[in-house]
Amino acid sequence: MVRVSQSALEMALNDFRELRYTRAVVSLFESFLVAKSLEARPGDGEATIEQVNDAVTRLFVLDASNPLGRLYPFRYDWLNLNDSGRKTVWNNTTRGSKLATSIFKNEGVRRGEDIRNGLRSDASVIVSDALAERGHRRPSAEALICLLLRDHEFSANSDWRDAERVLLERFALTADDLENVSIRPSPGCPLLGSPEWDLARLPDSLAPPAAVRSVAVGQQTTASSPADELEPVILDRRVERMLRLAVTSYRFVMLVGPPGTGKGRLVRWIADEVAGDPTALGFGEGFRPDPVWITPDDTWSAFELIGGLVPAEDGRLRWSNGFVPDALCQNRWLVLDEANRADLDRIMGPLLTWLAEEEVQIGRTDPHSGVPILLGWSQSGSSMMESDDVGRSMRFLAGRDWRMIGTYNPQDAMRVFRFGLALSRRFVVVPVPTISPGQFDELLRTQHPGIEDPVLVAILGLYSAHYSDPETSLGPAVFLRIARYLEPGTESNSLAEKLAEGYVLSVGKYLATYGDETLQMLGSRILDDEEVCTEDQWQWVLSQRHTIS
Repeated sequence: MVRVSQSALEMALNDFRELRYTRAVVSLFESFLVAKSLEARPGDGEATIEQVNDAVTRLFVLDASNPLGRLYPFRYDWLNLNDSGRKTVWNNTTRGSKLATSIFKNEGVRRGEDIRNGLRSDASVIVSDALAERGHRRPSAEALICLLLRDHEFSANSDWRDAERVLLERFALTADDLENVSIRPSPGCPLLGSPEWDLARLPDSLAPPAAVRSVAVGQQTTASSPADELEPVILDRRVERMLRLAVTSYRFVMLVGPPGTGKGRLVRWIADEVAGDPTALGFGEGFRPDPVWITPDDTWSAFELIGGLVPAEDGRLRWSNGFVPDALCQNRWLVLDEANRADLDRIMGPLLTWLAEEEVQIGRTDPHSGVPILLGWSQSGSSMMESDDVGRSMRFLAGRDWRMIGTYNPQDAMRVFRFGLALSRRFVVVPVPTISPGQFDELLRTQHPGIEDPVLVAILGLYSAHYSDPETSLGPAVFLRIARYLEPGTESNSLAEKLAEGYVLSVGKYLATYGDETLQMLGSRILDDEEVCTEDQWQWVLSQRHTIS
């Protein structure tokens, strides 16, 4: 007896990953499968929360050891498995009229359509019609088989037809039901084969991610570094590892990602980590980065960064340090926050050779009799300024522990400056992407443990709508602010209004930059989710967008 093969399961997961259903349709399809699973396992009386939780675990939990081990197949994401059935099926099929309730009977002791009343006889037709109406492709029958029967023990000579018969029996489905909710492409691989499926073998693109974690920053920061302790740094496992290794191994590091992903807070966090235990990250004992924070802008020239000649009290021109020599004199890191707001290709042109770790002359102490001013590199850990013994030059030396770190927002690339290849290849780039909605869900619950379900669902819906398009994708910090706005307590009858207000306060400045087509598509995604925003509140949001812009 054998289970489905690794190649078959990966084929199925790739099929699910392409579906990207709206949240309302996800709830409808999952509720259909859960209800069918309960029909095939009749219990005493009506469905209960416990039965729904158990059914969701059987159907969708692939990694019980991981908090984010619950597959969300029709939108391809991974959710917290704790009480997942209540949050994703039960609440959507027992609380008011929604798309997910349309497949259930409206009869018996329960008022309205409700999972406890049982499925309608035409439930699969309703699912099919909902998919067609919204332009969604149906999943393949093979994908459903591999997911729902992943742990079934097949005889060694079983094929897809044998597996289909097991599926129909296991889920009380008719052939017409399966035809309504799936398509039948030619499978690209056999059902069985070696090796059998193993979660550990899944590629990163398909596997459940580690839950993000948040940590406080500010313990080691100084007055020169901005602080916002209300918004902790959000750490994704891979981003954390890449940032640690980049700062350990390279002198010039650029963090790139959309607004709200916490790039600046990540810089403060890694500086705190180095200050707390420098030798553990390869820096000298007792070293403190104590970063100098600057935000370039479009008025900058090379003078701000490098320095130049300025009139002295005697009227003569004398050298004045820019930010780079100043930071080296103080043995402090230099942080260029929102670096692409200045034309750094032009500004840093004189430094390109130095960025390649070669010495370069940046000026003279005065225009006639002055000595050359050099930027170079030291073999020691510390940065410093030194003059040669006979006063023939002044040298600013970057030590092994010195770093220049920048942050860059690619969504601003059309409105501000891009980096040319000559400059960008001097920096190692650490991508700081937005986290998945499933990871954001976990983070939101952690940061706001007392959050009410309707508020959580609404904020998560807004986050998901933005996440679905790279043009509108924003980091979690932006949406955590909405939770803070609603946290003091929100009556159910004012939730829609307060949610719209919190959304405008936190996201309005970004909405003002979107084109009409982008905004229309975003509105369609938001309004498709029944628990996120009403049409009248969305129109109010749009009216505020014009005021802000």
